[in-house]
Amino acid sequence: MKRVEILNVAIDNVSKLELAKKLERHGGVVVTPNVDHLMKLQTDEELYRVYQDSTYRVCDSKILQYAAKFLGQPVQEKVSGSDFFPFFCNYHKDNQEVRIFLLGGAEGVALRAQQKINRRVGRDIVVGAHSPSFGFEKNPQECQEIIDLIHRSGATVLGIGVGAPKQEKWIHHYQHQLKNIRIFLAVGATIDFEAGCKSRAPRWISELGIEWLHRLLSEPGRLWRRYLIEDLPFFWLLLKQKLRLYEQPSWNADAIVPTDRNLWTLRIGQVLQEANLVSREQLEEALCLQNTCPQKRLGEIMTERGWVERETIDFFADELPNLVDDRLQRPLGHYLKSARLLDESQIQLLLKEQKTEHLRFGELAVRKGWVREETLNWFLQILGVQQKERSSASLNPVVEIESKQAVEMDTPSETRLSELIGLP
Repeated sequence: MKRVEILNVAIDNVSKLELAKKLERHGGVVVTPNVDHLMKLQTDEELYRVYQDSTYRVCDSKILQYAAKFLGQPVQEKVSGSDFFPFFCNYHKDNQEVRIFLLGGAEGVALRAQQKINRRVGRDIVVGAHSPSFGFEKNPQECQEIIDLIHRSGATVLGIGVGAPKQEKWIHHYQHQLKNIRIFLAVGATIDFEAGCKSRAPRWISELGIEWLHRLLSEPGRLWRRYLIEDLPFFWLLLKQKLRLYEQPSWNADAIVPTDRNLWTLRIGQVLQEANLVSREQLEEALCLQNTCPQKRLGEIMTERGWVERETIDFFADELPNLVDDRLQRPLGHYLKSARLLDESQIQLLLKEQKTEHLRFGELAVRKGWVREETLNWFLQILGVQQKERSSASLNPVVEIESKQAVEMDTPSETRLSELIGLP
């Protein structure tokens, strides 16, 4: 699945139908970045971590679609929460396994939305609805009562619309207590739209990318600061990205970087998550499945679920030791190809374009949506750590000898490695 990098967010380049099919097969958490979200992500580290743990990040805004085109990375379709949710309901109108719980809106709004959606779809696809009190997210007791409501409803899908970043953070904080929920949808004002409490902009306004103006005129007291002050710097940051002058927040690259000593103690699932190849939710689901099928390896489960290629699993099992071997120096493309993240034709195209674009190999791969920026950074951090160690060791022959001895002593045997990362 191709991704488009806008500022510090990798947006999944999918259509509504593609997203619905992926969710049907794998489940997951969907967030819908727009300009306001991207501005919050420049300063809100917690929200950034929440975004990193989400399964899908889809383009909620026509302005972001224009921005992606400006950056030379077109997004095929705007997939806003208010567009996708009714599409999702219609897609599953005959699927009895899909049962939705709505959380959001003022008192009575979620219930009204439930009734209207069920009439439109022709069955009780929405099995529960609740409008929480203002500030509910700060009240653990109320949150627990909401979790109990969701459990009792028998829902398998949660649509939460309590505003960003509250809804995304609430999902992240409580999703692991909602074991029966396969799909989490952060849908913003969708519940209000479905209930008929708020009117959406006419389609032609939405297609022009000025739906924000319609909403501003509808709720000026609430939205003027967001649209006229807080979000305007986005266009300056976008221009800086176009000119390759944009600098990501310093904490963006703070993922755990394994060292030669602790790398071997990380299980394969943790490594894949830190490399942003699987989400935390997928890892936890795989671990749950492993508990019920202890004869299966974690990597085998992830491969069967379609989350990771078998060759990628094999790479982290067999070639990962090379990343912490001071004696081995290979190009970045070698590792990305070995991990089945790039193929030979893509590598050759990137090398060819390097000569004309004057960009780094990894930067080109990210721009084309072939590799996630977070995954690239993970590889670069590990390779960078080892390069730094090589440079330090080369200044002192004694250190270099001791370093080689340490590598030989600390590198586990093939049998030990398989045990540590849970592969056959």
